[in-house]
Amino acid sequence: MALTQTSARVAGVRTVHYADSQDRWLPAVMVLPFLLAITALVIIPLLWGIRISFTNSRIIGRAFTEAFTLANYQSVLTDPDTWHSLYVTAVFSLGTVIGSIALGLVTALVLTRAFPGRGIVRTLIILPWAVPHVVAALIWQWMYNPNYGVVNYAIGWIPFVTSQPNWLSDPNLALPAIIILNIWKTYPFATLVLLAGLQSIPDELYEASEIDGAGPMRRFLDITLPGLKHVLAIVVLLLTIWSFGNFVFIFLMTQGGPAGATNTLVVKVYFEAFRFFRAGPAFAMGSLLLLVAVLLTLAYAFIVRRGNDA
Repeated sequence: MALTQTSARVAGVRTVHYADSQDRWLPAVMVLPFLLAITALVIIPLLWGIRISFTNSRIIGRAFTEAFTLANYQSVLTDPDTWHSLYVTAVFSLGTVIGSIALGLVTALVLTRAFPGRGIVRTLIILPWAVPHVVAALIWQWMYNPNYGVVNYAIGWIPFVTSQPNWLSDPNLALPAIIILNIWKTYPFATLVLLAGLQSIPDELYEASEIDGAGPMRRFLDITLPGLKHVLAIVVLLLTIWSFGNFVFIFLMTQGGPAGATNTLVVKVYFEAFRFFRAGPAFAMGSLLLLVAVLLTLAYAFIVRRGNDA
């Protein structure tokens, strides 16, 4: 590429001019294949699904021949099962986010300190994150086995505990059991991001606060948490969106049962589309899930912008 470079001392900025004006289109040409792939694989199916949600179609392939209607959204929003699934999804997401961030923050604080074998520990921390979802679900399903699982075997060592819980068949235990699995799977991500945030906080702040007589808890509240504000916002947003869309763990381990105790919105969407063949309501619920994700993203952007302006 032939370039003629001129330097202009305007506000300390160095400018480069292209000899051929056609080269200005090179970045757009380079990005074009990616944009075409996103359009074909994401945008067009998304718009198609939203279109189906406004029809009374039962078969996806015939959606464009059906009449326009709002009945799907009305039936979804007035269905008690939808609100129950939303409640289950909220509990699942909230439990995952709180547990993953709490465990990830503790782990990150430990890994900031120097100790023998820290590099090996950091590598081992990533392993749950690297395990495929299907493999993790099968492993934990075996661990939760009421007769041979390691979880009940460990509980058996606790004094005065004689019962063997059936984790995935008890309506009161199934959802907490899957939340624990999801925390185990996602806390390494929280650990890595929070660890990077901790390492970006200047050591001089801790040294100055220690000279002023601040204790560990005061340093944590006054320095560590404010320094992790933006990082925590990113982690909360991503974990929430991932938890809202988690399908593999619940479907493979409980399929929404027992008695609907783990029937989240994504599982309900799957059943509506592929078990009951109600394409319209399924896409309507999917559109509402998309709306929730967009609102969460906008809320995050607002919080970050407000924090930067403060």
